Amino acid sequence: MILQMAGAMLIVLTSTIAGICWGFQTAYRIEELQALQRAMTMLQNQIGFLYRPLPEALEEIGKNTRGVIENLFCAVAKDMEQRKGLSGEDIWKEAVRQWQYGTCLAKEDIEAMLCFGASLGYLDMAEQKASIALLLEYIEITMENLRQKSKKQIKLYPSMGILTGLLLVVVLL
Repeated sequence: MILQMAGAMLIVLTSTIAGICWGFQTAYRIEELQALQRAMTMLQNQIGFLYRPLPEALEEIGKNTRGVIENLFCAVAKDMEQRKGLSGEDIWKEAVRQWQYGTCLAKEDIEAMLCFGASLGYLDMAEQKASIALLLEYIEITMENLRQKSKKQIKLYPSMGILTGLLLVVVLL
């Protein structure tokens, strides 16, 4: 009997923790989008005002950011310096594809980043800044939608975790 109670408590506790983690997934996504937004704004400034070459600008941004965004920009800068006959688009897309598995960003966020990469290095300064502005607009709209959604999810998912745990206990016992 004691073993059954301990097992039931473990199931409820585990499902509650899973619900809490799932609820904060959106908050982590918002944080990463904010970091990406800051990095893209810095890139826009590096290109537009400081007239830095793309590899130098990306490396500088990588040094000034933290977390998963730092990894992406540093990897792209390193690969662009080595070039290996690849275009800026190919380097960006390959780096984003490798990087996406260590992030909380959704598939549509990754797709927006890949679309941005299609213009990387091909366009003149004004068009490059417009391409960055388009990605920044996407990020802003997405973050606003996520903020509204996040408030509900942070409350909903832990409750769902508790209820799922209780349901499993009832079914198993």
